[in-house]
Amino acid sequence: MDVKKQVEKHKAQSIHYLKNALHFIEAGDAEKASEFLWGSMAQAIKAVALSKGIRLRSHQKLREYVIELARYCKDMDIKNTFDRAQSLHSNFYETGLLMEDVAMAAEDVRVAVAKLLSLIPKES
Repeated sequence: MDVKKQVEKHKAQSIHYLKNALHFIEAGDAEKASEFLWGSMAQAIKAVALSKGIRLRSHQKLREYVIELARYCKDMDIKNTFDRAQSLHSNFYETGLLMEDVAMAAEDVRVAVAKLLSLIPKES
């Protein structure tokens, strides 16, 4: 699969996961919503990186890239939302976050994903 198609695949997956997260928030399932929010954020970051020729294959590489990207964009909200999404990922396994917390995080992830996806060049 060529890079352009891979970028589009990550982008589409990010949007799909975000929609699923919102569905599970409405259904009252904080754990599943949490995991989908993390997935949406991770896929958006992978799409941006791949559009610049960078493949990210681990949580550590995602973290390193998002820190670099936030500094480059002068937008630490991207990094902060990544951190929040990463804690949501833990909620899938360890549970404990309130639905209200997950719902508030969902809005931050939605905004961050939109910012991230806007960084992808149109020709990618």
